[in-house]
Amino acid sequence: MIVDSLHRIAPQWIRDLAPQTLVDILGTQTRFDAMPSYEFVQDLMRRYQTDNLVDTDPATFRKRIDEFLDLNDYEMEGYQNLKGQRDLSINFHWGHNHDFGDFKLKGQVGESHIALIMTFLDIFKVLPKSLEGLKILDIGCWTGGTSLLLAAMGAKVVAVEEVKKYIDCLEYLKHSFAIENLEPRNMSLYDCTTDEFQDSFDFVLFAGVLYHVTDPILALRITYNCLKDGGKCLMETAVHDSTEPLIAYHGPRVGILESKKNISQSGWNWFLPTPYTLSLMMQDVGFTDVQLGKTYRGRKGTGSGTASARVHAVGTRDKHVDILRAGLSVTDIR
Repeated sequence: MIVDSLHRIAPQWIRDLAPQTLVDILGTQTRFDAMPSYEFVQDLMRRYQTDNLVDTDPATFRKRIDEFLDLNDYEMEGYQNLKGQRDLSINFHWGHNHDFGDFKLKGQVGESHIALIMTFLDIFKVLPKSLEGLKILDIGCWTGGTSLLLAAMGAKVVAVEEVKKYIDCLEYLKHSFAIENLEPRNMSLYDCTTDEFQDSFDFVLFAGVLYHVTDPILALRITYNCLKDGGKCLMETAVHDSTEPLIAYHGPRVGILESKKNISQSGWNWFLPTPYTLSLMMQDVGFTDVQLGKTYRGRKGTGSGTASARVHAVGTRDKHVDILRAGLSVTDIR
């Protein structure tokens, strides 16, 4: 099924490259608590409450979490100074809402980790409730909301985040709740090219990241290479709200002009593809059976100060195929 508006505006050669399926994500379903897996996912998060702490007590745990929340440190991230760096990397900001039982933390992206997992469980139906025996790469894990959920579902989770202070926090959560199947890693997704990452994962969760990177084609190819044959990339991203095959530039200089604030705001984007462009990009790096969800309005804070358009997508690595080599920024990418 292809969206009618694409038929109206796109030339035939573009329509021929359309994804095989366009899934109507979210549609009229606006109450996440009415979705089939809502209670299941909430129960998973309850595993991470202070009643379940291991080798520490609630008071000590709360004190350490407060220390993370007070972090303001650019040197630990390897920056020479504050200038030109985003606030989310310098100042610690909790990512996802978390009820620890004795206390609650409000995250920058609220319940998005709950909604994200439910979307791939209930709507795309690509995630099973039991992930026992499966291996998942969670790229851009922040403070670990999705990583904790996937680990509670039984997956072996490798959680990658380029900001050290967030990985330090997730490492602390791992040990506090004795999560043996979670491996936090302080590294860039662009470094996920070593042998240990190749052909290794059943799923790659690539949520809220694509529009923050400078080379989205290379980033998508890296996720493709990390998957096993038959594996799936679970995508969620901000997009430019248009049906045309375009990419909008939202670099930091654009953000300054739009917001009249300095560069060290939270967020900051580079490139926002339209949903249709995203589907083409995923196919061009090798994914097949690309399924794209319905564009919806997201949270504020993605660069321009307004609520962004967002979309979910799923791509399958059927079998490993080569990528067009002309113009690649990393010529030896697998």
